[in-house]
Amino acid sequence: MAQDSVVLEKRFIPGGTVIIKEGDEGDCAYLIQSGKVNVYTHVKDERVQIAMLGPGQIFGELALIFDDPRTASVEAIEDCNLIVLSRQVLKQKLQKSDPTVQAIVEMLTKRMIGMSNSYLKEKDSVDDMVDALRGMYQNVLNSLPSDQQNSFQETASPQLEALLKTLQDFVPEK
Repeated sequence: MAQDSVVLEKRFIPGGTVIIKEGDEGDCAYLIQSGKVNVYTHVKDERVQIAMLGPGQIFGELALIFDDPRTASVEAIEDCNLIVLSRQVLKQKLQKSDPTVQAIVEMLTKRMIGMSNSYLKEKDSVDDMVDALRGMYQNVLNSLPSDQQNSFQETASPQLEALLKTLQDFVPEK
């Protein structure tokens, strides 16, 4: 009897371990089952916290879509149990999903790639990055079914605003 389900890898990470290093290549994301992680980057040789994540949250998700280097580092601040979701597993799961879900994921991916490419070609300041991030947030919000929009806003909006504030803190005085 052929097994038709994909088995996801589980990984235990001791507290204090760097799970993802900014600049490294990646092809997977991690779902936190237990524990907490700190997501951070370095700006002008200073460590800047982007987010603190816990159970039920995911990190490294851009590697499921893009071949770009990791944009932030992630360190376990407690012992963590993680589920590893590779790009290949995501593709396999999408192939088995409803065609509507496949179409939505494809559309969101194309928008993200388009906005990312546009940003890289045309944007050169923190203010431009803030505008691009707000646009991406709005595009994702608008693409969600109306019954999911409030939940998305409650979850994503505070995180987006914290990130935008951090970026704007590094805008040079005019």
